[in-house]
Amino acid sequence: MIVVFGGTGRLGRQIVEQLRQEAKAVRVVTRDPATANAVQGVEVVAGDVHDRRTLVRAATGAEAIVCTVQGGNGKGNNGPKGIEGAGIPSLIGVARDTAVENFVYISSASAHADSPVEFFRLKFEAECLLRTSGLPYSILRPTHLMDTWVEMLTESITKQGKATVFGSGTNPVSWVAGKDVAKVAAALAMRPGEGWSADLGGPEALPLTKVNELIAASLGLKIKGENKMPVGMLRVMSPLTRPFNAVLARQMQMGALLDTRPQIVDSSAVWARFGEPLSLPTWLEINHPSGRERL
Repeated sequence: MIVVFGGTGRLGRQIVEQLRQEAKAVRVVTRDPATANAVQGVEVVAGDVHDRRTLVRAATGAEAIVCTVQGGNGKGNNGPKGIEGAGIPSLIGVARDTAVENFVYISSASAHADSPVEFFRLKFEAECLLRTSGLPYSILRPTHLMDTWVEMLTESITKQGKATVFGSGTNPVSWVAGKDVAKVAAALAMRPGEGWSADLGGPEALPLTKVNELIAASLGLKIKGENKMPVGMLRVMSPLTRPFNAVLARQMQMGALLDTRPQIVDSSAVWARFGEPLSLPTWLEINHPSGRERL
């Protein structure tokens, strides 16, 4: 039995689909099973990283645990301090107590001890805890998911005819497809943990301006202007916004980070082992065929 925490989310669902294609028994853990849109054929149980008793029940019988839960889009107890700072450490403790053979943690290539974004600092601390826990583990550190960013950028292009640009929009990024991250996560979950960790980036590094152009072309649209957010504005507005909207303030910090820190990773060794990843143009061909199918 492979237990996936966050298995109804964008990335978690793709991991579950990969596991089911391999005919693996999968249990998805979610806070509200009644509203969960789970993959057919999986067991869905209630569980909350803030409630250790539910974690113990959910982890019982698990050969491996895959954790995609994250607090980047949450607030209060479901924000980074509650999830990365407290919930994931609790889950690691439960996994250790139930002797799982592999704890697969989805972190981020931006997770660093000195990151200006608390979310990424706490992800780094969760990685450190897992590495010293005594658990067999695998840590995946994807860059920026095509799935998430294309959806966000597409909305501005389709509704306003404008490209959303953070900072200069010229910093190259190794965008990665959620399907490829899921492929690696599922493959690792089906074997004992190796104490393995890797950054996952796609086969090409593209600036945000180019990403917008590719999205528009895939939809048969033309970009008529830009919604530009300079880095200076993002840095000033983030602390002013935090008391009223912590999630938006965090997104502003991440937008500034996208344009000011290196975002290129070399994952060629990973893909040599797990199969070639999708490029952004190929991903768009699959998801935006001639503009007929939109996210």
